Amino acid sequence: MDRFELFSREHFFYLASYSLITFIFIIISLKVKDKKSFSRNSATIIGVLKLSELAYRFVILGDPLKYLLPLHLCNLTLIMAIIAMTTENKVFLNLTYFWSAGTIFALLTPEVKINFPHLLNISFFSTHFYLIFSAVYCVKAFNFKPNFESLLKAFKYVNLAFIIIFFINLVLGTNYMFVNYKPTFKSPLDYMGPWPYYIIVLEIITFVCFLVMYLPFYTKKR
Repeated sequence: MDRFELFSREHFFYLASYSLITFIFIIISLKVKDKKSFSRNSATIIGVLKLSELAYRFVILGDPLKYLLPLHLCNLTLIMAIIAMTTENKVFLNLTYFWSAGTIFALLTPEVKINFPHLLNISFFSTHFYLIFSAVYCVKAFNFKPNFESLLKAFKYVNLAFIIIFFINLVLGTNYMFVNYKPTFKSPLDYMGPWPYYIIVLEIITFVCFLVMYLPFYTKKR
């Protein structure tokens, strides 16, 4: 099986292909009459795919359980998205919408070692692009309209998650969300200074991303 290479031709091909598929999927989903069933079914499928990935990593690859916990931001957002897509709960819709901003950084520097059509490759790109799909679907299908207060709540909760996971990492010897130290692979964090300064930079970038995502709704109110 070919190894995945960061910023390779295959990497950009995956980004372009999944972007196109996601766009088509959004168009089709918005034309479906029974949107509740569609959203629930899509959430179920993506949930099964993610569980299949975790089972493969645990049973076949022998990864320790402590490295399979859904404590990276994208995995937490995926949980929020699955709940939001099945319940339409406003709290989870809000977290799904704003927290999906981190997906872009994950897709630019994916933790993937094997090329398509390996399960790990398919699961990574499918679940991450599903977060983008869910964010759009929350707005278009569920008529979710965030305000500045909801932006602040999303930012507060993501910081609360950072703090909790920092201490979980100390106990388990892990580095979820990369809050304890930089990742060992190449990432945008390499350009943000040493710990803990890169966390401050990351906080600023996160808040700016949230503001950008709120901007379309702010302009509509004017």
